[in-house]
Amino acid sequence: MTVTDPLALLMLGLMGTFALRALGVVGAGHMEQDSPLFRWVGCVAFAIAAGIMAKILFIPSGVLADAPLISRLGGAAVGLLIFFGLGRRILWGLGSGLLAFLLIGQFPIS
Repeated sequence: MTVTDPLALLMLGLMGTFALRALGVVGAGHMEQDSPLFRWVGCVAFAIAAGIMAKILFIPSGVLADAPLISRLGGAAVGLLIFFGLGRRILWGLGSGLLAFLLIGQFPIS
């Protein structure tokens, strides 16, 4: 196998990912959940997720860039309302947001 072989690249990627996850599991066992470092890591993770969501909604790429802004925002709003309204049920929020996105896209506002 060479380094450009797809199977070799897949295996290298998997080994790197699992090695980092294993280090994370070992390290997390020695951290207190109330420590400032743990809270900071949680805040950074939420900030990254919020930034990715904002980019997807406002500066999409690929096929999503063809969808109107009202469809993207409407789907996100419906999904969030259902998610919080039904007691933080992620599948209901995702499903309803996707359905709203698709339905809003079918009836364009001119």
